[in-house]
Amino acid sequence: MDLKLEGYPFFLKDPIKTLSLLPKQGYCNINYLAITENTRYLLRKLQPNAINRAFEYKVQQQAHHRKLGAKPFHYDAENYLIISDFLDGEHKNKLTPRDLRTLASTLRKLHKIKLRTKRYRLKKDFKPKHTKALKALRKLDNEPKDFVLTHHDLNPRNILFHHQSVKFIDWEYTGINDRYFDLATIAAEFNLTPKEERYFLRSYFKNSAKISLKKLHLYKELYTILCSLWFNNLNNNNKK
Repeated sequence: MDLKLEGYPFFLKDPIKTLSLLPKQGYCNINYLAITENTRYLLRKLQPNAINRAFEYKVQQQAHHRKLGAKPFHYDAENYLIISDFLDGEHKNKLTPRDLRTLASTLRKLHKIKLRTKRYRLKKDFKPKHTKALKALRKLDNEPKDFVLTHHDLNPRNILFHHQSVKFIDWEYTGINDRYFDLATIAAEFNLTPKEERYFLRSYFKNSAKISLKKLHLYKELYTILCSLWFNNLNNNNKK
């Protein structure tokens, strides 16, 4: 394992007893579980890329402060490592009405975090020119904008349900975008029915006047295209 952990103060005081690879890995990191006498840690060995990891760590600090994510202990930029508290929880593929309410409430808290960073430019992600995506983007140009700090990768593997709470993990793609991008991601990833979509949006907004099913469906379309392009690119890179 390419990990040098001897110099971290918390491991000097509370030495690691076991260190193991997690059975389910992400696409941008290698994840380890470190168990000490008193604590369990998640060690994320980061892959060098263009992601702003310092900003990711800053977002994780803010999220933990609001009880939305794991406590981050250390970011080692030189060794590409983030060390956080290890969270208990369950990944779900099907959501109950209670799950939808809890998820909506948690997402609303995330979207209230105020941090300055560059706004996502979705158009640049659709290269070469993607006719269907550009058509959806043109339609969104005529809709009201509502920019917030978004997680931008709320697939089921990045959402943990534990008792009556929800926690988010893997913050590397966090940035400024319309709040409907996160809402649409959840609707698409959990394959919500039209009735479930309306219930989820009502739980999130608490005000039906703010609900736009048109924006939700346009962002769902864009998200689905983005995922297809991303996984095609990943598969092509793996074949090289």
